[in-house]
Formats: sequence, C-alpha cells, structure tokens
Amino acid sequence: MTAAASSESTATTSVGWDGGELVMTRVYLAPRALVFRAWTEAEHFAQWFGPHGTTLPHCTLDARPGGTLHFLHRHPDGQDVWIGGEFHEVAPPERLSFGTWFSDASGGRVERPGFGLESTITVTFAEHTDGTRVTIRQTGLLADQGEVQGWTETLDRLAEHLAEP
Repeated sequence: MTAAASSESTATTSVGWDGGELVMTRVYLAPRALVFRAWTEAEHFAQWFGPHGTTLPHCTLDARPGGTLHFLHRHPDGQDVWIGGEFHEVAPPERLSFGTWFSDASGGRVERPGFGLESTITVTFAEHTDGTRVTIRQTGLLADQGEVQGWTETLDRLAEHLAEP
C-alpha cells in the first residue's frame, strides 16, 4: 500500500485498560485516509490483520452501517478461527465501530468456551503531526487471553503494510 513519506510508525503500541475496555494507540506515518482504507477494504485488511504468522485466506468486508465482515484467521499451527461481525458506525476517515463474534464458515455465530459472545471494537483515526494516530477500544473481553499480544502484533503488521511501495 503506498503512502507518501510512509514508514512503519513513530512509536510502539501503547496498551492499557480503561474500565474493562482494552485500549491501544499507535501513530502511523501515513495519511489518515490511507490508514482508514486499510481497515475498510478487504483486499488491504486481509494482508495485515492478525498476529504474526496468521493469514486471512477468506475475508469479506462491507464497511457501512449494517454491513458485515467475515474472515478466517489461519494460525501457523494450522488452527482455523472464523470471525463474523457487523459494522455499527462508519465515518470516513475518522471512526469505525463494529461488533465481532466467533462464527462458522457460513457466518453463523458459535460459542467458544472462555470467551464472551460478542466484542465491540471502535477505531478512531486522528490527524497527527507525524501522520495518523489510531486508537482502538475493545469491549466484551472477559480477560486478556492473548488479545494484547495479538493486537500489538497486528498493529505491527499494519505498519509494515502501510510502508509497502
């Protein structure tokens, strides 16, 4: 993905908890519209979303309120995890909000022991002197079951994707 004067990022991912919400912030040396598109266009999203070593061999996104997302996280150990979801808010290039849940290959909800039934992810994209500040807030987590590491690696992969020519 091409970005004028783009590089990985200006800092590492800041991670914290706020009243039960996981909050992560990172600045990218890329224009806000470009970073927003990386989150809302399936052909880009599938190239970077997920921790190191994972792939998204199936990814559909309909980034509009009421639109759906459905993707397959394939982990390096061969484990496949399907995720479904629905966009609640899409305000280019400032904000996204969507619900996610574990699903099956057809998009139907499935329960996964030890995890909540649904999580809401809200992403804001703010102008920053160095490019774009991305803040992610995730609700619906029962505890950190790898989400902090997973998001940190995912945001590293986004930086790499934005830096590609």
